[in-house]
Amino acid sequence: MKKIKFQIKGMNCKSCALLIEEKLKSKPGIITAKANFDAQKAVAVYDEQKISEGEISNIIREGGDYQIKKIEEPEEESGSLQSAQPSQPANQEVMTSLKGLTSLVIISLALNLVTVITSFKSLPKENKNTGAANAQDYLAQANNPSDDINPSPLDSGNSNIQTFQIGPNDRIRGDVNAPVTLVEFSDFECPFCARIYPTFNKILSDYKGKVRLVYKYFPLDFHPNARKAAEAAECAAEQGKFWEYHDKLFVNQPTGFSVDKFKQWAGELGLNATQFNGCLDTGKYAQKVESELQEGTAKGVDGTPATFVNGKLISGAQPYDAFKKEIDSLLQ
Repeated sequence: MKKIKFQIKGMNCKSCALLIEEKLKSKPGIITAKANFDAQKAVAVYDEQKISEGEISNIIREGGDYQIKKIEEPEEESGSLQSAQPSQPANQEVMTSLKGLTSLVIISLALNLVTVITSFKSLPKENKNTGAANAQDYLAQANNPSDDINPSPLDSGNSNIQTFQIGPNDRIRGDVNAPVTLVEFSDFECPFCARIYPTFNKILSDYKGKVRLVYKYFPLDFHPNARKAAEAAECAAEQGKFWEYHDKLFVNQPTGFSVDKFKQWAGELGLNATQFNGCLDTGKYAQKVESELQEGTAKGVDGTPATFVNGKLISGAQPYDAFKKEIDSLLQ
C-alpha cells in the first residue's frame, strides 16, 4: 500500500474536487482518496499491485484537463550521521546510556497507562462512552491518509435546511405541485453542470409527478460567457422556450460559447430573431441573473452545481443514487 500526493492547477470549483474524489474512489486498487479545492491538492492511498501511479495521475488529469504535479515526500538525511560516527568506546558508552534511558521510558509509560486506566474507571458511565468515542475519533484521524487535506463539503455533517420561495418567474421542470423540489444553482459553462444534466432528466422521468426541478443561475467569474448564456436562456423563456434553450446550451457546451452562437441557436429553435437579439444585446435580464447569483451566495453556494433537495444541499455533480437516496427518504 502506498500514498501519493498531487498539486493540481485548474481545479476551479469545489464540485471539481468532489468529482476527482469520486473518480479515484471508484477505481479498483484505490483504498481512499481526498481532494481539496482550497489547497488545490489531492491525495490517495492505493494498492500498487492493482493500480499504478501513472494511472492515478491520468484519472486526475483527465477529470478536467488539469495540470498536475506529484508532491515528493521529504527524505531522511542520513549521510551526515554516517560520516560522523564516534569511536567504538564512545559507541559502547552511548549504548549503555540508551539502555538505561529505555528502561526509564518503559517504566514511565507503564505508570502513565495505569493512571489513564484508573482515571477512565472513575469516570461516570456517560463519560466512559464519550471517552471511547473520542478514542475512536483519534484513531480514525491517526490513520487518515489525507493529513493536509480538509474534509469535503459532503463530509461536513451540515444539516442546515434552506427555504425557497418558488414563484411564476422561476424556471420549473416537472409537476409544479410535486412534493419534492430540486433547486439547482447552475452555470451553463460549467462542465460538471453539463454532466449532471442527464441525471436530472432521469430523475424527472423516474419520479414523474413526485419531483420538480427549479433551475437558478449561478454564473462563475472564471467562465467568461456564463452570464450571457444565462441571459440568453431568459430571452428564450420570454418566447416560451426556456427548457429547449437550456438543453441546447448544455448539448453544445463543448463547442464553446459566444454571443453569435447564442443567437444562432435561438434561430435553430425557431425563436423570433429580432426580439431575441434585442433582448440579449440590451442585457434585459442581467439583473435577474445577478439576483439569483446573490440568492445562491446567501444560501451558502460557492460552486456549481449546487442542488437543494427540499432545502438540503447536495454539492457537486453527484451520481444518480445520491439523489435517489435522499428523494426516497422524503417520499416514505
